[in-house]
Amino acid sequence: MTKTPTHTAELVDLATRIGQDIAEGHFAGAALIATRSGKIVVEHYAGDAAPGLSAGRAVLWPIASISKTISVSMILRLVEQGALTMNTLVSHVLPKFTRDGREAVRLRHLLTHTSGLIYESPDMEARLAAQTPLTALVEEALRAPLLFKPGTSFSYADYNTLIAGHMAEAVTGLPFAELVRTLVIEPMGLRDLYMPPPPLVHARIAKVQGVLAEGTPGAMYNSPYALGLAHPAFGTVASARDLVRFAQHFAPGGPRIHAEATVQAMTRDQAGGVRGQHISLGGISPDTHIPWGFGWALQTHDTPCLFCDLASPRTFGHGGASGCQLLVDPEANVIVAILTNTHVRIGRDQWYRRLQSLVNRAYVEACG
Repeated sequence: MTKTPTHTAELVDLATRIGQDIAEGHFAGAALIATRSGKIVVEHYAGDAAPGLSAGRAVLWPIASISKTISVSMILRLVEQGALTMNTLVSHVLPKFTRDGREAVRLRHLLTHTSGLIYESPDMEARLAAQTPLTALVEEALRAPLLFKPGTSFSYADYNTLIAGHMAEAVTGLPFAELVRTLVIEPMGLRDLYMPPPPLVHARIAKVQGVLAEGTPGAMYNSPYALGLAHPAFGTVASARDLVRFAQHFAPGGPRIHAEATVQAMTRDQAGGVRGQHISLGGISPDTHIPWGFGWALQTHDTPCLFCDLASPRTFGHGGASGCQLLVDPEANVIVAILTNTHVRIGRDQWYRRLQSLVNRAYVEACG
């Protein structure tokens, strides 16, 4: 009797997989950390964060739109203090934000991407290349047209966080960067997370390939100008460990600078049941119910597998176009952060699939 041979697929470990992606040129360097119940169970660095800078614990990675969660965390501190409410009309704080229906936009619309604002300036690449001051970008945002009546649909937009940050400045009389530092970064004890990074740490910052205005003095994430903007929607750099420390403030049993009720409010659906097209998910109906917390994107039954194919429908997190993902699964008490240095503009589907594949593998290792 002849024995039929069996073939078993060999599981490629996480480090090998990251090494393959680097060898194939998908990104030059990477950092990945996964924790369970507050303890690091996976930590891996590979490749080059920038020419002449190896990936490692000291590297600061541009976290792009994950910055929004930090900006919104600061705004929720102001809500806790009574300086703002979610139903504050933007026009009551910023009188220039009027006409064409903008008078109906409230802070909660900005924080849940239901304001109707366009994503960003149609000429953003030219604005960056020209090293446009943030004040001019804010002025442009205040005049931006609406895509729909506020609160009736979902459309993800950098302008939402930019204007919310300007509201925070207006009600406190303090610069946005100072508010983030004093209300979030310092209370959380984050020593390697900056918005904006001081020149002293610029040599430790990863360089991202494929960015807007690449090769100009205004290159997004890569130039001193862009790093100095402190843009509320994309202006943060962080070490992998400090990004995880930030996320732990929203995980079960983690440290807190917010009231527990605030954490719960930030991580549950606050979008009012609106429908729209998700910024990341393809293959779903264009009028799908899009759940969103205050600052955090939500992986639910309506948005399955948004961050991790294996995580629970209570998972929340955020992605960044610079090549990063951050998720928190409260059911498993797992956090996964991955940071790379290739922009989504190189091809969204392939970019997203590679990051999610690494997140899946790290999640499995974290769960044991």
